Amino acid sequence: MNRDSRPTAAGAPGGFDVGVASAEALNGRPLVTRGRTMLVHGSLVVFALAILAQAVQVQLVDRQKWTNAASAQHVRRQDVAPLRGRILDATGAVLVESRELVRLGVSPKALDSTKRYGDARVVMKHELQALRVPAPLIKRALDTTQVWVSIPGLYAPSDVEKLVRLRAVRRTRELRRFGMAAPIGIQRVLGTVNDEQQAQGGIELEFDGLLRGISGRDEFMKDGRGNPIESPALARVEAQAGHSITLTLNRSLQEICERELALAMERTGASGGDVVMLDPRDGSVLALAGSRDGKPAQNSTPLTEPYEPGSVIKPFVVARLLDAKRTTTDEMINTEGGVWYEADRKIEDEHKRPSMPVRDVIRLSSNIGVTKLSHRFSAREEYETLRDFGFGTLTGVPYPAESRGSVPLPANQIWRAQTPGSLAMGYAMTATPLQIAVAYAAIANGGELLQPVLVREIHDADGALVYRHQRRVVRRAITVETANSMRAILASVVDSGTATAAQMATYDVGGKSGTARRTVGRRYGNGTYNATFAALFPAQSPQYVIVAKLIDPRTTIFGGAVSGTMVRGILQAAQATLDASLDRGQLARYAKPLPVRVAKPRSPQAIAAAQRDSQRLDSLRAPAPAAAAPMPAAGRVVVSLPFVATANMANSGARPDAERNDSTRGKGRSLMAEVNDDPSTVIRTIPSVFGLNARQAVRTLFAAGFQVKLAKGAPGQTRPAAGSAARAGSTVVLSAP
Repeated sequence: MNRDSRPTAAGAPGGFDVGVASAEALNGRPLVTRGRTMLVHGSLVVFALAILAQAVQVQLVDRQKWTNAASAQHVRRQDVAPLRGRILDATGAVLVESRELVRLGVSPKALDSTKRYGDARVVMKHELQALRVPAPLIKRALDTTQVWVSIPGLYAPSDVEKLVRLRAVRRTRELRRFGMAAPIGIQRVLGTVNDEQQAQGGIELEFDGLLRGISGRDEFMKDGRGNPIESPALARVEAQAGHSITLTLNRSLQEICERELALAMERTGASGGDVVMLDPRDGSVLALAGSRDGKPAQNSTPLTEPYEPGSVIKPFVVARLLDAKRTTTDEMINTEGGVWYEADRKIEDEHKRPSMPVRDVIRLSSNIGVTKLSHRFSAREEYETLRDFGFGTLTGVPYPAESRGSVPLPANQIWRAQTPGSLAMGYAMTATPLQIAVAYAAIANGGELLQPVLVREIHDADGALVYRHQRRVVRRAITVETANSMRAILASVVDSGTATAAQMATYDVGGKSGTARRTVGRRYGNGTYNATFAALFPAQSPQYVIVAKLIDPRTTIFGGAVSGTMVRGILQAAQATLDASLDRGQLARYAKPLPVRVAKPRSPQAIAAAQRDSQRLDSLRAPAPAAAAPMPAAGRVVVSLPFVATANMANSGARPDAERNDSTRGKGRSLMAEVNDDPSTVIRTIPSVFGLNARQAVRTLFAAGFQVKLAKGAPGQTRPAAGSAARAGSTVVLSAP
């Protein structure tokens, strides 16, 4: 039978060929085989295992990932930046601090969804007007056709408290760093912080880890419109503010140094200058001022710009020789009449003498004398002398850009036959003004080289003290005896040497001047000089070390004249400042005695006229009331004070103790003797300040050893009155308009 003519099963779809199937079945090949069944079942098992594995992956392995993804759709997380720590000066005055400000945005369409639509518009308009937002911008903020309106500017949170309650207003919290009108020199030390609160140099960068604090976290639930909803179930981590840092810099002294530097530059025509003020007792840096080209320097130049200091280095060479017993202050040095040749180099002295003692080598700044003395060192010894005083090394202050200066190594190729003499004269090396101040502090405090310090204290966010500076001695540079001898020599420099311009009428000042040629490019320029003066105040027991430098002064080039005058102005102003980091009780011990004014002899005619005037005034005066006896009280003892003779009593006609009755005279002399035996109770006469302006009067009273308190009243009057006797260091009330 033909295959095409085989019968088919009735109703079989597609003409199923029953004959063929039957034939296949008859041939032993069933339609559903075991292999096919296992294949189908295996596929189903694999598919089920894949689903199970995926479920395990999602619900167990990646559970946190998908939980966070789901939470992100419902919860809004926001990092909270901490307030950056404050920086304060030595007196506790805030120099810089961070504040929280708010930036605003408005969604006008959200006003439609408020229940109190009209009130919301009124409140928004009123509050935006109070913030002085321009009228066109307020109109846009109330226009419900606008999608979003940004309000420019930053506002204090208290100023926008009502606005942020409105549903249509969104706020963004931002932090800004504010300086509290700190002097320019302090700003250079502090550094800056950008808008992202990233430190940019200075103390801000050096202590960034402590100042920036610890960030917090805030979480909100979001509704269907994406608006935040607070939930107590969500975690909230408060930001922790940064530590506060108290510096050793004194804002009052900083302002004085900057003002006197500006005045000195104007007076001398200098193109720039630097001033460093240091406390030699513990190494505290009190002021750092710098100026270049008539403008404040862009960084703290007393720390960052080294220079060849010149003759201010000479005392360290002599001090080490005195320490090593290789010379004495009285040894005579042949100074060759002021001109000498060494290694084909001509060396000259400004004060030409055939010879002079070692003390005068410093007092008169003899280049020839110090060069000959330097030959008593080996190359290594001279190098170690300068290094022991801190030259050529970092001082250790926490300032990122501090320079170490330079001192040539003996093995270096630049060390030649002229190098020892050059180093002794302050050439062939460089030093920063701070390094010079630290070295002079070693002479001031008895021979100890201290690590200078800019940070006095650090407190955490709760105010707890976590750090306080402790005096740190790096090494002993010279002995106490040598330091005492050097202070006496430095005092003679100001008294009768090269720096008489720094003299003060009230206290002895010690110091050393230096006038060094300045390099322009790689060569010494014509008429370019650095004029330096390093001062100790007071000379006997210094509380200040001041290093002042002027660049290219035009009036005169000598450091003792131009920079010495600037230092004197700084010291006078510092004494007239209440908060000047001075121990006035200790300072009073070293005050110079004020000269007693002697009345000029008068002619007989003048004496007769004065007597007539006195008689006329006596006739006009009302009779004096009888003196009332003091009222006794419980626990009160009335004591009659002894008579104290003053310089003005001779002019006023008052009689001294020698002319008074024996009982008063004896008691007065006895008590005054006891008082004068105690140097802490020095009796001084209050000077007259009549005719002086307030500033001059304050300086005069401070110079006399008194503290001053200003009060309103007729100018020139004091309480106690001028001519009265009072203890040194006591307060005098000065009347000022």
